[in-house]
Amino acid sequence: MFGEKGEMVDVAQINAELFIASDTHELAAQLRPLCGDVAIKPGLNGQLDLHMASSLVGGPIANQIRTPTGLELRFERPFDGYALVLLHEGGLRTRIGQQEHVWSAGACVVLDATKVSEWQWHAGSYEMLLVGMGDVAQRLSSLLEAPLTRSVMFQAEVSPESEGVRLGRAVMHLMQTCFGPGVPGSAAMATAASIRDVAVGAFLEGLPHNYADRLLVKAPGPSPRHIRSAIEYIHAHARDSISVEDIANVAGVSVRALQVGFATFKSTTPMAYLKRVRLEGVRNELLHSDYVSVADVAMHWGFKHLGMFAKVYREAFGELPSQTRRIRITRR
Repeated sequence: MFGEKGEMVDVAQINAELFIASDTHELAAQLRPLCGDVAIKPGLNGQLDLHMASSLVGGPIANQIRTPTGLELRFERPFDGYALVLLHEGGLRTRIGQQEHVWSAGACVVLDATKVSEWQWHAGSYEMLLVGMGDVAQRLSSLLEAPLTRSVMFQAEVSPESEGVRLGRAVMHLMQTCFGPGVPGSAAMATAASIRDVAVGAFLEGLPHNYADRLLVKAPGPSPRHIRSAIEYIHAHARDSISVEDIANVAGVSVRALQVGFATFKSTTPMAYLKRVRLEGVRNELLHSDYVSVADVAMHWGFKHLGMFAKVYREAFGELPSQTRRIRITRR
């Protein structure tokens, strides 16, 4: 990534960048390495004035935006995740499918960035926290100790006093003030994962979404340690060629004890759980990626026999993989 004068700032997954632009071509050139081609329309009187400080720390991105003129953006490659937007001054208009949504100063908005085709920022100031869809899905699966059966959908407008907004604001402040150019790589890497965890937690545990009720349900008791270890291993290595023996070794128990534990606490088998995690991974990629074929995605997630894959995918989701891909196309 590049700073105000083109200086490269890159410490693994920690980047800081300052955009100061008064020309649409200049801004498009700066944004192109990050998100592909960007269509930009200037704001008031055909003028553009944008000041945006952006920090990437371990995956989440914090943006502070100030624009006296406003502008409209259309991204070739939208961010694959969710955006918490705090509107301090001005207003925001977004286009999602065929619908327009308008928010004014004081609002706090949560959006699936993959579905937003247009962002029109009015003259004003804003903050935005972005977290990856994969990070959210992985954390939620871990919290539920189960694969996800549908996409995570957040309530669009939330209270500025909600726990998620307060925590999100604190995370953005930390990212912007402590992780700029010049931060030692070792210190930064030691904390980047923690920043990501807090940012994802702000969304999942502080903002309303369609899995919130399940997170609040008190289970009769947590799964035993060996089951939790097995589940963590499965999610971390779902794309790899792993066996039930591999999972049992990591969990520190026999294959029989692992199978009994999954039957008791998850009502399934370890390998059936792995297959479901893989299917969810395929579906997530098909819904959020334009650049790979269904066959490539299936192979990437360990499904070698495409005919059998299509059958089990349809049994799991009630549609063929090609139909899921068409859903992605119609959303654009």
